[in-house]
Amino acid sequence: MTGARQHVVDNLIERHAVVFEPVGGSADVDLAVRTGDGQYVEVIVKEPVSEEEKRSFLMRRFRPRPHLFIMCVTEGPEAWILPSAVFERFATGAPGEPEWVLQLDAPSDEPLSDRLSVYRERWALIANYSEYRSTLSDPLALRVRIAML
Repeated sequence: MTGARQHVVDNLIERHAVVFEPVGGSADVDLAVRTGDGQYVEVIVKEPVSEEEKRSFLMRRFRPRPHLFIMCVTEGPEAWILPSAVFERFATGAPGEPEWVLQLDAPSDEPLSDRLSVYRERWALIANYSEYRSTLSDPLALRVRIAML
């Protein structure tokens, strides 16, 4: 198990989620998680593209699903718990290309990490999935929801 995956597993277990690894090494997801409220979500753990691009993450194109999270784990480690629709929306890649790249430090005038900061180390999004499900895809709506709790 990679350091990034172990970081994700440890944090989810700490929050009383039950973590499963797909049998047979499924290429689609890294982990299946039964959340504290009994819901199931899927998790794909991504590590940085390279040592030079420590906050950039490469992902094969996929169809976003409401219960799929992309965990981008940076140095520290620090996890960005992104719903798949958010990853798709903010990643770059020309139509027809087989991959997307999410660059947390781009653009330089307003880094994506600022816009997506509500997802940084926000483990409750999975641990209490049903509480946040309706606002997960919208960073602004999610901020409001968190402030109301």
